[in-house]
Amino acid sequence: MNKRILARRLRARLRGERGFTIIETVVALGVVFASLAAVAYTVTAGLNYIGYSRSRVQATGLANEVIEEIRALPYSTIRRGLSSTDLASDPNIVWCASEYRYPSCAGEKVVISTFSGGYAADWIVPHSGTLDLDGLTADWATYVTNADPSTNPYTVTVVVTWTGGALPDSPSKIVQLQTKFWSPTGCVSSALHPFAAPCQPFFYGLAQAPAGEFQITGDLHLGWVDFTEGRVDLVGAEASGQQEQLSEAGSTVFGSGAHVDDSGGTESEGAEIVTNEADSDPGSPTGDEAGSTLAGAGAALERLQPDCCDEIGIRLTAPAGDVGDANAASAATSADTYPCPPQGTRETDALLCGGSRVRQSGTITAELPFTHVVDTLGNANLIRVTAPASYTTAVVNRDAVAGYQGIVDVTVNRYLGSIYLGGFPWSGMTAPAGMSATSTADINYCVRITGYTDTARAIAGERSPTNPSNSMAGTVYYYNGTGFSSKTVTDSTLGTLAVTCEKTQSIGGSSVTWRVQVLAGGFTAGAVPAPTQTADPGDSQTRYEADATTTPVKVVLHYQLIVDGDYEVDLVVTTDLGSLLASAAYGAPPPTTGG
Repeated sequence: MNKRILARRLRARLRGERGFTIIETVVALGVVFASLAAVAYTVTAGLNYIGYSRSRVQATGLANEVIEEIRALPYSTIRRGLSSTDLASDPNIVWCASEYRYPSCAGEKVVISTFSGGYAADWIVPHSGTLDLDGLTADWATYVTNADPSTNPYTVTVVVTWTGGALPDSPSKIVQLQTKFWSPTGCVSSALHPFAAPCQPFFYGLAQAPAGEFQITGDLHLGWVDFTEGRVDLVGAEASGQQEQLSEAGSTVFGSGAHVDDSGGTESEGAEIVTNEADSDPGSPTGDEAGSTLAGAGAALERLQPDCCDEIGIRLTAPAGDVGDANAASAATSADTYPCPPQGTRETDALLCGGSRVRQSGTITAELPFTHVVDTLGNANLIRVTAPASYTTAVVNRDAVAGYQGIVDVTVNRYLGSIYLGGFPWSGMTAPAGMSATSTADINYCVRITGYTDTARAIAGERSPTNPSNSMAGTVYYYNGTGFSSKTVTDSTLGTLAVTCEKTQSIGGSSVTWRVQVLAGGFTAGAVPAPTQTADPGDSQTRYEADATTTPVKVVLHYQLIVDGDYEVDLVVTTDLGSLLASAAYGAPPPTTGG
């Protein structure tokens, strides 16, 4: 081949390089798009599964939260199960012949009870609902089941489902968790024994010195004074405590006060109540100690005639300054802010204590002004109660006993000032023989009770040699026509007494009669019933129950002021000081067999 031919062929080859054909280009692009589509599908699917996982984490968190809160409920709440009125709309609860089962007739029996209106238990009654979890709508439901409570633990199942979100057609948008509940049989208080653990000794104590009261009923100024009923309250104190797995202590003090009922309703002043509670429950908002004092604001109420002039009616006064403390500790120590008890030796043994003390500071009166009907006649006290020298106290305290379960010691002591009933007018009339017109004199009053005090104590647990005890002291003085006679507040012959204090005198041309009466049966003697206790037959120093109480003397007194035959004052006073109570109970740890 010569050079000319070779050169021609080379030029022809160079002129023939024309690039890819259309078919080749289409094929190449198709391959690229197919690859991109595969990558896009993979990314989208991954993102969907990430979103699904996030939803499942949220649902699992809700289920765990529900389980944990149910575990904090008292065991008795679990045993009662679901409400019988809260089943019909749940497709997972199936009626099988004679009972409900979950989730089918092959499942366990659903535990149900009938509850009164308003009953609720977190996550159980009602047993289902809907929540929004940061945009995720989640439906939750709980089920309490047990085929045989005598041998099997209770099963609580929590189911959380959701709709929407990633993977909308996924059949597995459900989270289900279960937990078992088991508590030994025989625990005294399931509310105080909420956790699945061996039973522990049970202690309970209650000390009550109630706020005494004087009820006043009748008419004033022939009904022209708008008055239906009045009441004067004295101070009072209470304490309580109970322990099993948890310790709870409480204390309350009551301040003096006054109340009046008329056509417009009830008006009250004073009667302050201070209550504090402490417990050892870690799930409770209540702290492990608490305490506060009585403000002692006092009270002053009156109801007088609406027309001119001067006054007739009634004026109730409870001066400010009552002193009281209500302290409680689930485990009393020297570091507590509020000492328990607030009166006496402070407890520092890290056991429960509830203690209160209170004392009336001023003189309580129910005063009757008369000047509207007899302008020269001075006022009179229907009721007068002076301040006592000592505090009324109520204490419930747990004490350890080496080698034994220990005791709960309940003590209550009440001290009242002098009580005066049925006072003579301060001026304008001459007092009956042996009486005085001076309102602060003992002999101004038809009846008086002085030196009243009562006590009660009860101890339960193991071991203590102290039996429950109670006592009462005080003297009742009553007018006998020329002076005063007396009986102890517990004298059974008080009930046969009939007392009348009366004086009729002409004042400014009007015939005025002042009369105070306690009819036969108007006195009820104070009672100190024999304390009761239930001891271990094999150990007299172990008591399961102990109670001591006192019932104070009662008086029903009729007070009248009659002017020219008209009953300007016609009132009945009923004295009710309230029964003192010390009550203690102990339950030994029962066997730790299941049930």
